[in-house]
Amino acid sequence: MSTALQRRPAAVQVVDITKTYKVGSMEYPALRGVSFRIEKGELASIIGPSGSGKSTILNIVGALDRPTSGRVFIDGINIRKMNDNQLSILRNMKIGFVYQSFNLIQRLSAAENVEMPLLARTMEPSVRHNRALKMLKAVGLGRKVNKRPNELSGGEQQRVAVARALVTQPALVIGDEPTGNLDSKTTNDILNLITHVNKTTAATFILVTHNEEVAEKTHRIISIRDGLVEKEQRIHRLDAFTEQLTPVIPLSNDPKLPKG
Repeated sequence: MSTALQRRPAAVQVVDITKTYKVGSMEYPALRGVSFRIEKGELASIIGPSGSGKSTILNIVGALDRPTSGRVFIDGINIRKMNDNQLSILRNMKIGFVYQSFNLIQRLSAAENVEMPLLARTMEPSVRHNRALKMLKAVGLGRKVNKRPNELSGGEQQRVAVARALVTQPALVIGDEPTGNLDSKTTNDILNLITHVNKTTAATFILVTHNEEVAEKTHRIISIRDGLVEKEQRIHRLDAFTEQLTPVIPLSNDPKLPKG
């Protein structure tokens, strides 16, 4: 049994990745050999000061950029073998994003914003809409599905963003400073929501942050400095996800991706 568990693909595995940016004849190393593995169901954080390389890691793990060298696996799929179109499909199927600035479309309702990632799926509009309603209810916004972003508080807008990230049942949800624009009380509310979703579903979270208080709410902290993993710290918490659960809203009719 233990062998089978060890062989199960991780949600994320990066192996000795480097990233070098070139400006004219100058080269600037952003990552200098980063490796880590995040299991399915983990709630992890990547923390580091400005310029440490954490944003570069976010872009590479989020399949928005490619490493200069090394390997990156998302749910067992080696993304270095994929072309741009395949990466786009992978992001839609496997990765959800929660941004600091919410990135909601102002002219759309909460439900319509949550539906957006499902537009690439071959599903009936009524099915798509019902999935969005269920996800908004799951994040506590069941009575505000028709509100537009400017009619919602900052915390409520971020709840819509979390629902949008989760509606495709991704293998991984990446939070890019997800509480950066929120006050301390709303920050705590959003972190409690993320912890609850992590505990009760199969969702894997990586929160990229410079805020140590946010990182301490997660179950593992990966500290980045000068383009390297400085240290990893596991935090044993009673609210940690302990077992793979059935997704709340299983999806079908997904586009096909090449196997890793």
